[in-house]
Amino acid sequence: MIASGIGMACALTLAKDGAAGVMIADLDLAAARAVTAKCQQVATNPMFRAEATQVDVTDEGSVEAAAASMASILGRIDYCVHCAGIGQPRNVQVADSDLSELRHQLEVNATGTFLVIREVATIMKAQELQQLSSLLGDHRGATRGTIVVLGSASSYVATPGMGMYTASKHAIMGLVKNAAIDHIQHGIRVNAVCPSWVNTPMLQKVTAVSPELEELIRSLVPISRIANAEEVADVVAFLFPAPGLRKTIRHITGYNEAGQSVFLSTDCGDRHRDMAEGRAVANILYSSRETPIDLTDNRDIQAAKEAEAPIHIPNGTVVRMIDFGPNVESPLHRVISVDYGVVLEGEFRLILDSGEERIMRQGDFCVQRATAHKWHNITGGGTLPGRMLWILVDCGDVEIGGEKMKGYLGTLAKEYVGVEGMEEDVNAALEGK
Repeated sequence: MIASGIGMACALTLAKDGAAGVMIADLDLAAARAVTAKCQQVATNPMFRAEATQVDVTDEGSVEAAAASMASILGRIDYCVHCAGIGQPRNVQVADSDLSELRHQLEVNATGTFLVIREVATIMKAQELQQLSSLLGDHRGATRGTIVVLGSASSYVATPGMGMYTASKHAIMGLVKNAAIDHIQHGIRVNAVCPSWVNTPMLQKVTAVSPELEELIRSLVPISRIANAEEVADVVAFLFPAPGLRKTIRHITGYNEAGQSVFLSTDCGDRHRDMAEGRAVANILYSSRETPIDLTDNRDIQAAKEAEAPIHIPNGTVVRMIDFGPNVESPLHRVISVDYGVVLEGEFRLILDSGEERIMRQGDFCVQRATAHKWHNITGGGTLPGRMLWILVDCGDVEIGGEKMKGYLGTLAKEYVGVEGMEEDVNAALEGK
């Protein structure tokens, strides 16, 4: 991955989408480190880590060392985005071209791609297969990793005066096609994304020399503008195997220094946690640890980033969304809180310990008042995923017939091992108390 343009956009997108870690490799180590800092700021995985390393994609030993470092530090390589490349510095016909210019294009763009695919695929082949979970219940097989290479529209077509660049980009596509069919038997997918003009430092250098090029590009592109790097990053991220329903986007508002209302962040949520052996995913969209909530200097947001919220917070609030796989049923449990629940997508059975139950469909709402219950996703007759949202608010002790009701998690306890504030509840549940 490269520390500018599309490479940086891909790194930030993966961090926001819940990646456990990323390594930024670039010829400019300082630039790579700057991107790791940005990734840390937007990461949503509580265990996220970002590393930087220097790499020269034209040097075999450098690429081998960078790939080995990634595998050693982060444990394995699940995804690789190869964005390193150079543009053609001048518009020149093939008859007037220098051999040295062609060799340089091929060395960086084609040989660099070959070395990255070869070294990363070698490591991936030695990794354990990981089953791909699916909230739709379909069999998706297993994977050892995915490699995405940034090609270009010039991987398919020719542009007058750009013969050397075109040759190198065509070579990239040939490598990707062969790598794809060579490595799929090992559970490794290799794909290419081939955008046209993208607003990156490489294009900015060219348009600085030839300002008329920007207007020409706008006239040729149907939407009359140059693509931005984030749009390409979204396509790259789509090529990585990711189970789930439509990606949820969260917006948080606040104030600027002038007292105007602004959006402080747009992301996918602070915390994600796999549940039900990978067949459900919890996403904490907001939490607070006091009532009333202290919004000064964004203290509430900082507190939420510093520690994962337990299942509920005394004197606080938790907003939790859970995506359920087909036919997933939660264990019977009781939390001493008032839970406002709404079905966002799908159909669910709400089952109480008395045996009473209700069917809830999209838009239906319930108030769960510290009662023992469980949820069963019956969307599509148990064949489709479903999504629910809860807002958990603390409540006082509940006494029934003079007896204080106690919370219990049952087998749900194992989903919260290691979460601060859950130790007593988890230990009691695991010990069967």
